[in-house]
Amino acid sequence: MIFRPILCKPLAEKTYYRTFVLKQSVFLVASLVALASARNITYSVITSAGDQQTVAVVVDRNSFQLKPSSDSRVLFTGEAPEATESYNYAKFNGGQMVEQEAFLRHAVKDNTPNEFYNRTWNTVEPVQLPTVMPPMASIDRIKSNLHLNNQIVTLHFEAGPDDFNKLHSNSTMNTDKVTTTLTYITLNGTQKFTDVEIKLAGNSARMFPKLTYNIKLAKKQSLAGFRTLKLRSLATDPSYIREKTVYDIIESVGVASTQFSVFFNNQAYGLFGLIETFKNPWVDNEFGGGRKDFERGILYQGQCWSNTTKRHADLQFRGDNQTLYNDDSYKIKVEPAKGQPMDYTRLMEFTKFLASAPTNGSEVVKEWEKHIDTESVVRNMALEILLGFADGYITNVNNFYIYDNRKRRQFTFIPSDTDFSMGSTMVKLDNMWNGNYHQFAGMSLSRPLVQKMLEVPELKQQFEQLLVKICKEVLNPQVMNPYIDNLANMVREDVAWDRTLPRANPDAFKIIEQMAASADAVQQLNDVAQPTFDMNTTIDLGTRLVLDDVTFDMAVNGPTGHISLSGVKEWVARQSEATLKYFSQ
Repeated sequence: MIFRPILCKPLAEKTYYRTFVLKQSVFLVASLVALASARNITYSVITSAGDQQTVAVVVDRNSFQLKPSSDSRVLFTGEAPEATESYNYAKFNGGQMVEQEAFLRHAVKDNTPNEFYNRTWNTVEPVQLPTVMPPMASIDRIKSNLHLNNQIVTLHFEAGPDDFNKLHSNSTMNTDKVTTTLTYITLNGTQKFTDVEIKLAGNSARMFPKLTYNIKLAKKQSLAGFRTLKLRSLATDPSYIREKTVYDIIESVGVASTQFSVFFNNQAYGLFGLIETFKNPWVDNEFGGGRKDFERGILYQGQCWSNTTKRHADLQFRGDNQTLYNDDSYKIKVEPAKGQPMDYTRLMEFTKFLASAPTNGSEVVKEWEKHIDTESVVRNMALEILLGFADGYITNVNNFYIYDNRKRRQFTFIPSDTDFSMGSTMVKLDNMWNGNYHQFAGMSLSRPLVQKMLEVPELKQQFEQLLVKICKEVLNPQVMNPYIDNLANMVREDVAWDRTLPRANPDAFKIIEQMAASADAVQQLNDVAQPTFDMNTTIDLGTRLVLDDVTFDMAVNGPTGHISLSGVKEWVARQSEATLKYFSQ
């Protein structure tokens, strides 16, 4: 009730006041009677609380204490009367309320799901992107509910009081593993896993205040069929949705992602992205339907360059000696099934084929198919260009895998780690979104996989037709903007929450400053960097991370005011328009 004494005469004001008090008194009595007669339901909320704090549900202005669940110390639950009007959650210190949700939740008649404190929604109806092409024939993926696109799931890790401090110390060199208990909390249930290993992940990712983590479940345990997962910090993307958008667009190759809220012990660490890591049983799940008798082939990883041999993972033929590939630029990520050699022979043979691969003739595609799934090359090279992979195979001979599919007797190309994409970049934007794929960053360098593919007329035609098809059917504002808006609204409140949290690596930028002042570090960067690398863009990337001056909406919509970052919608509009214009000429 709004009280406006300026509109009332003194007598009316006095009468109005008495009437207001009387009505309030009647309401309070009615509320107490209603609460006394209402049946109890169970309320559940996920939040962190200080040592001296308690969590309560406030039902029709009356508070009822909740207790930590036996499943997790960040899940508070308890019985209270069914609300007649509304309810929300609050925190108390002793008998004093110190914090309360800023909104009211609608009354419910049944037990609540596991709600998240200060999040106004529980589930959303996600906007689905159209399927441009069916999954490749080589994919035989298990059915898994790991990626729940209608909710944000919570992971709660628990370990000894000093374990996480140890994990986060000296982040750039840290190899420690912490054994934890993990509770996986969805809206409607929890799962608990013991002896879960967690460690820092990535290379450059270790230099950010918000860190990235690898998770490994114990043997005979799995989360929706997977034992190894990665929590992406999303540290370089103030939109938080860029990588999720990329993975949804390339879902036909089986790579998926979702958003998670993560707690370490009783401290909130923020909103992360979850991706499957390319370790066992990922290969079995992706290509063998999760079958135990699956004849798994070897999985090679391309990692930019070797610090020892100075060679790059560009898939150039190095000679008839498999040990020439056994350097830091390539890595055996997943071992093959027993009875197959665990070395670089198959990689050597494939690069030898590329060096002299046929490019014409009536049987040319069939000959290529004896060595690699050409669909995996055509689709992924098109996506690298349209989605602006600034740290992929074409731009940086990095972040890719090739899997030796023994059932099909051919390799499959697989992309990975797409955090630098859709306008988040160390490469000049003008070299990625001008519409002419011939001028895309890296296309003029030694990239035999894509260059040889484009020399085959049939494959080049498929590639160019696919560029147009993707732009018309999915990568255009009419299709993408509703999807982006839906996803942005889904994470908006959690992004605001995430940005208020203390970071595990608060001195990260001091480390970067020290490296920038080191002549050896600068020289090493110059040694590693491909010609596509742009120093001004990279400096701008560091500047925007330090200044933190790009808002969520700027990062989603654009422009951002930075040459190292476009808005997600801005990328879609520019890349789609430029590509279609190029092919219409």
